[in-house]
Amino acid sequence: MKENWVRIYSSKDLMQVKIAEDVLKQNNIVSHIANHPDSAMPMLGRADLYTLPENAERAKEVLKANGVE
Repeated sequence: MKENWVRIYSSKDLMQVKIAEDVLKQNNIVSHIANHPDSAMPMLGRADLYTLPENAERAKEVLKANGVE
């Protein structure tokens, strides 16, 4: 994980996080997904979406405006 990045979105559904990442990319906001699969059952894990601290508020607004919450 990149140092000092801020988590802006989290979901148990990796596809939802990928959609959120794509929405941010379309709005020129750099982001990164960190996937945390469960060791026993990977499909029960969690994925987090991170961005730079200076982009965090705008990223949250963009996600909310696009129905990603």
